[in-house]
Amino acid sequence: MSVICRDIINKIEEKYPLELAEDFDNCGLIIGNFEKIINKVLVCLEVTLDVVEEAKENGVDMIISHHPLIFKPIKRITNDNYLQRIIQILIKNDINLYALHTNFDNSIEGMNFLIGSMLSLKDVEFLSANKSQELYKIAVYAPQTHENDVREALFNAGCGHIGNYSSCSFNMKGAGTFMPLEGTLPYIGQLNKMEYVDEVKIETIVRKNDIKKAVESMIKAHPYEEVAYDIYKLENKLYQGSGIVGEIEEEMGFLDFCSYVKERLNIPYLNASGDKNKKIKKIAVVGGAGFQFYKDAIKKRCDVLLTGDVKHHEAMEATFEGLNIIDGGHYFTEVVAVPYIADYIKSSFEVDCIISKINTNPFYKA
Repeated sequence: MSVICRDIINKIEEKYPLELAEDFDNCGLIIGNFEKIINKVLVCLEVTLDVVEEAKENGVDMIISHHPLIFKPIKRITNDNYLQRIIQILIKNDINLYALHTNFDNSIEGMNFLIGSMLSLKDVEFLSANKSQELYKIAVYAPQTHENDVREALFNAGCGHIGNYSSCSFNMKGAGTFMPLEGTLPYIGQLNKMEYVDEVKIETIVRKNDIKKAVESMIKAHPYEEVAYDIYKLENKLYQGSGIVGEIEEEMGFLDFCSYVKERLNIPYLNASGDKNKKIKKIAVVGGAGFQFYKDAIKKRCDVLLTGDVKHHEAMEATFEGLNIIDGGHYFTEVVAVPYIADYIKSSFEVDCIISKINTNPFYKA
């Protein structure tokens, strides 16, 4: 079944809004047309010439990649390097390219929470809650006969999330009054006669990006011709950000924890630094390259930081400060997200969605 590209993007960005992306990043639709009809999607960690050929052979209309293909401005598109050749092939074959990168990493249901789930971490929170989203409150008045329908419509549109809790609302019963005038088609009542109705005031919280969808969903579920509702901007914000912190169920030795990580994340090899005899309980996780958050891990009293792309002197510095490091590699600490993203697309649309079979890890064990 086909779907419009814009609808896929809107669904992705409902959950992983672009405002959560880092300033250096280039998330979103990079190549293509928002209105293109999509019949087949390919999900990959990053786009290479082999991945593009794979997409062509499989009749793919859209590639969803974790890593953006284009990070820096391009002055010309010729045939001088692999990046320019990839762009040419994608355009010639009318293949859309979308990047879901740090907006995915920095989300409460993104990369690091996924790794935390795979490691069975508990009491999970953000390592560095450095991204905020504006919050609003929706208050709507509904007849008691329809309060459940209206409330569920708001929840299904993304309202009601506070921290790790969903479906949060406050409900107050009262009496509503109105008088239908000429030209109206009231659900309840008669023209020019005052009506008194048992109603419920439903209050819930909503992110700025979800307001339009929430209002449309609420009005659709509401029986009244004219729906009474208020929207308030809140001073408090929703904080998300980089990395997570959590604890394993049972304390274990560092080398045993290294083996545990390799097994759970299917990592064939990794680098480790720090005290081999250290007992591990509290873990910081930043998928990809996240050593810059090691100070946050120390402040949170973590025993170890799991990340990738750790340099020699960085490992020495962390060891000096008492923090053990596991470098699982950039590739292995991010490729776990590819099937998760594919499942999200499949669960949202009846569109053919496949996972790339190309190994894009530039390193191998020699």
